[in-house]
Amino acid sequence: MMKLSACAALVAALFTPILPAGAADKPLYGGVTAVELPMASPSTDVLGRPLAYPAGTPVVKAYRITVPPGAATSVHLHEVPLFAYILSGTLEVDYGTKGKRTYKAGDGFMEAVAWCHRGRAVGDRPAVLVAAYLGNGTLKNAVDCPK
Repeated sequence: MMKLSACAALVAALFTPILPAGAADKPLYGGVTAVELPMASPSTDVLGRPLAYPAGTPVVKAYRITVPPGAATSVHLHEVPLFAYILSGTLEVDYGTKGKRTYKAGDGFMEAVAWCHRGRAVGDRPAVLVAAYLGNGTLKNAVDCPK
């Protein structure tokens, strides 16, 4: 598995177009600006484990995910690294023995890989996030955990 530094740069570049106008911290060319998105840690997942990219041909897929108010995902795990950015609402993720974490609009994080967890929208609004899966075409983005 290779380190994620090049992949993290790619993910940051992918998210530049969704930034609000006037929120720039570094002017580029032709009026284009870029703002680094906040992340809990650029080199570890939410559980503090070092990031590693799966071997094989890189395959990056991005999704806009909406969790309705009060709804929850199945208990699942990710076989590949995943960068998540909360666009709106609040998402509470239960990592079992590792505790619960709450993410709100503007939070970005590298999700836990190979660790069962469940996300739930809290409050009266849906939790909307963009998720970029840094896969390899063989491993699955998400797999239900055994019950």
